[in-house]
Amino acid sequence: MNEAAASAIYLRALRLAGVYREDSVGRILTLLEEAAAFDHPEACFELANWRQLGIGAARDEAAAVALWERAFAGGHAEAGLRLANAYERGAGVERNDCRAFLLYEQCALAGSVSAYYELGRCKYYGLGTNVDRAGAAAAFAQARRCGHAEALCDAAESDGPRRMPLPEVIVATRA
Repeated sequence: MNEAAASAIYLRALRLAGVYREDSVGRILTLLEEAAAFDHPEACFELANWRQLGIGAARDEAAAVALWERAFAGGHAEAGLRLANAYERGAGVERNDCRAFLLYEQCALAGSVSAYYELGRCKYYGLGTNVDRAGAAAAFAQARRCGHAEALCDAAESDGPRRMPLPEVIVATRA
Protein backbone atom coordinates (compact mmCIF):
# COMPACT_ATOMS: atom_id res chain seq x y z
CA MET A 1 0.00 0.00 0.00
CA ASN A 2 1.27 3.47 -0.75
CA GLU A 3 1.29 6.64 1.32
CA ALA A 4 -1.86 8.01 -0.33
CA ALA A 5 -3.83 4.89 0.54
CA ALA A 6 -2.60 4.97 4.17
CA SER A 7 -3.59 8.65 4.34
CA ALA A 8 -7.05 7.83 2.98
CA ILE A 9 -7.53 5.15 5.65
CA TYR A 10 -6.37 7.57 8.35
CA LEU A 11 -8.78 10.25 7.09
CA ARG A 12 -11.65 7.75 7.23
CA ALA A 13 -10.74 7.09 10.87
CA LEU A 14 -10.74 10.83 11.58
CA ARG A 15 -14.11 11.34 9.95
CA LEU A 16 -15.57 8.46 11.93
CA ALA A 17 -14.02 9.82 15.13
CA GLY A 18 -15.55 13.23 14.38
CA VAL A 19 -19.00 11.72 14.88
CA TYR A 20 -17.80 9.58 17.78
CA ARG A 21 -20.17 7.02 19.16
CA GLU A 22 -19.32 4.20 21.52
CA ASP A 23 -20.19 1.61 18.89
CA SER A 24 -17.70 3.23 16.44
CA VAL A 25 -14.64 2.64 18.61
CA GLY A 26 -13.83 -0.78 17.16
CA ARG A 27 -14.02 0.47 13.57
CA ILE A 28 -11.94 3.58 14.31
CA LEU A 29 -9.34 1.42 16.04
CA THR A 30 -9.21 -0.96 13.06
CA LEU A 31 -8.70 1.93 10.63
CA LEU A 32 -5.95 3.44 12.79
CA GLU A 33 -4.23 0.06 12.99
CA GLU A 34 -4.44 -0.37 9.20
CA ALA A 35 -2.90 3.05 8.51
CA ALA A 36 -0.28 2.60 11.26
CA ALA A 37 0.75 -0.72 9.71
CA PHE A 38 2.15 1.39 6.86
CA ASP A 39 3.94 3.76 9.27
CA HIS A 40 1.60 6.68 8.63
CA PRO A 41 2.96 9.14 11.25
CA GLU A 42 -0.40 10.64 12.27
CA ALA A 43 -2.02 7.22 12.52
CA CYS A 44 0.87 5.89 14.61
CA PHE A 45 0.59 8.93 16.90
CA GLU A 46 -3.18 8.64 17.36
CA LEU A 47 -3.05 4.88 17.85
CA ALA A 48 -0.29 5.36 20.44
CA ASN A 49 -2.50 7.79 22.33
CA TRP A 50 -5.36 5.29 22.25
CA ARG A 51 -3.04 2.55 23.54
CA GLN A 52 -1.73 4.79 26.31
CA LEU A 53 -5.25 5.69 27.44
CA GLY A 54 -6.73 2.22 26.92
CA ILE A 55 -9.37 3.31 24.40
CA GLY A 56 -10.85 0.35 22.55
CA ALA A 57 -8.34 -2.07 24.07
CA ALA A 58 -6.43 -2.61 27.30
CA ARG A 59 -4.07 0.16 28.32
CA ASP A 60 -0.60 -0.63 26.96
CA GLU A 61 2.15 1.93 27.60
CA ALA A 62 4.83 -0.22 25.91
CA ALA A 63 2.79 -0.39 22.70
CA ALA A 64 2.25 3.38 22.91
CA VAL A 65 6.01 3.97 23.17
CA ALA A 66 6.70 1.75 20.14
CA LEU A 67 4.09 3.63 18.11
CA TRP A 68 5.40 7.05 19.21
CA GLU A 69 8.87 5.92 18.11
CA ARG A 70 7.52 5.13 14.63
CA ALA A 71 5.57 8.39 14.43
CA PHE A 72 8.60 10.42 15.53
CA ALA A 73 10.78 8.62 12.97
CA GLY A 74 8.19 9.74 10.40
CA GLY A 75 8.59 13.39 11.45
CA HIS A 76 5.77 13.79 13.99
CA ALA A 77 7.19 16.26 16.55
CA GLU A 78 4.44 15.83 19.16
CA ALA A 79 5.21 12.10 19.18
CA GLY A 80 8.78 13.01 20.14
CA LEU A 81 7.51 14.98 23.12
CA ARG A 82 5.28 12.10 24.26
CA LEU A 83 8.19 9.72 23.81
CA ALA A 84 10.54 11.95 25.82
CA ASN A 85 7.95 12.18 28.59
CA ALA A 86 7.60 8.38 28.63
CA TYR A 87 11.38 7.97 29.00
CA GLU A 88 11.44 10.60 31.75
CA ARG A 89 8.64 8.87 33.69
CA GLY A 90 9.63 5.30 32.84
CA ALA A 91 6.15 4.67 31.42
CA GLY A 92 6.15 1.72 29.03
CA VAL A 93 9.91 1.85 28.76
CA GLU A 94 12.84 1.79 31.16
CA ARG A 95 13.38 5.21 32.65
CA ASN A 96 16.19 7.07 30.87
CA ASP A 97 16.60 10.78 31.59
CA CYS A 98 19.46 11.10 29.08
CA ARG A 99 17.28 9.73 26.27
CA ALA A 100 14.44 12.04 27.35
CA PHE A 101 16.77 15.05 27.29
CA LEU A 102 18.07 14.17 23.81
CA LEU A 103 14.52 13.77 22.52
CA TYR A 104 13.52 17.15 23.99
CA GLU A 105 16.57 18.64 22.23
CA GLN A 106 15.57 17.13 18.89
CA CYS A 107 12.03 18.43 19.26
CA ALA A 108 13.29 21.91 20.18
CA LEU A 109 15.53 21.94 17.12
CA ALA A 110 12.43 21.08 15.08
CA GLY A 111 10.74 24.17 16.56
CA SER A 112 8.55 22.69 19.29
CA VAL A 113 7.66 25.40 21.81
CA SER A 114 6.87 22.84 24.53
CA ALA A 115 10.26 21.22 23.98
CA TYR A 116 12.02 24.51 24.79
CA TYR A 117 10.24 24.56 28.12
CA GLU A 118 11.05 20.90 28.82
CA LEU A 119 14.70 21.50 27.92
CA GLY A 120 14.78 24.38 30.39
CA ARG A 121 13.28 22.18 33.08
CA CYS A 122 15.83 19.43 32.41
CA LYS A 123 18.71 21.90 32.54
CA TYR A 124 17.34 23.56 35.67
CA TYR A 125 17.13 20.28 37.60
CA GLY A 126 19.93 18.37 35.86
CA LEU A 127 17.66 15.73 34.28
CA GLY A 128 19.68 13.83 31.69
CA THR A 129 22.28 16.58 31.66
CA ASN A 130 24.30 18.68 34.08
CA VAL A 131 22.56 21.42 36.04
CA ASP A 132 22.86 24.52 33.86
CA ARG A 133 20.85 27.42 35.23
CA ALA A 134 22.04 29.81 32.48
CA GLY A 135 21.05 27.30 29.80
CA ALA A 136 17.73 26.76 31.56
CA ALA A 137 17.08 30.50 31.63
CA ALA A 138 17.81 30.72 27.88
CA ALA A 139 15.46 27.83 27.12
CA PHE A 140 12.70 29.30 29.30
CA ALA A 141 13.18 32.68 27.60
CA GLN A 142 12.78 31.05 24.19
CA ALA A 143 9.62 29.29 25.37
CA ARG A 144 8.25 32.60 26.68
CA ARG A 145 9.07 34.38 23.40
CA CYS A 146 7.03 31.71 21.61
CA GLY A 147 4.10 32.19 24.01
CA HIS A 148 4.38 29.00 26.08
CA ALA A 149 1.80 29.51 28.84
CA GLU A 150 3.61 27.63 31.61
CA ALA A 151 6.87 29.48 30.90
CA LEU A 152 5.01 32.80 30.99
CA CYS A 153 3.47 31.92 34.37
CA ASP A 154 6.81 30.72 35.74
CA ALA A 155 8.44 34.04 34.78
CA ALA A 156 5.83 35.92 36.78
CA GLU A 157 6.36 33.77 39.88
CA SER A 158 10.05 32.80 40.08
CA ASP A 159 13.24 32.16 38.14
CA GLY A 160 12.61 28.41 37.82
CA PRO A 161 9.93 26.01 36.64
CA ARG A 162 6.91 25.26 38.80
CA ARG A 163 6.75 21.66 37.63
CA MET A 164 9.34 19.65 39.49
CA PRO A 165 10.87 16.31 38.52
CA LEU A 166 9.85 13.05 40.15
CA PRO A 167 10.86 12.88 43.86
CA GLU A 168 13.65 10.30 43.36
CA VAL A 169 15.34 12.63 40.87
CA ILE A 170 15.38 15.48 43.38
CA VAL A 171 17.04 13.25 45.99
CA ALA A 172 19.61 11.99 43.48
CA THR A 173 20.61 15.51 42.38
CA ARG A 174 21.09 16.69 45.97
CA ALA A 175 23.40 13.83 46.88
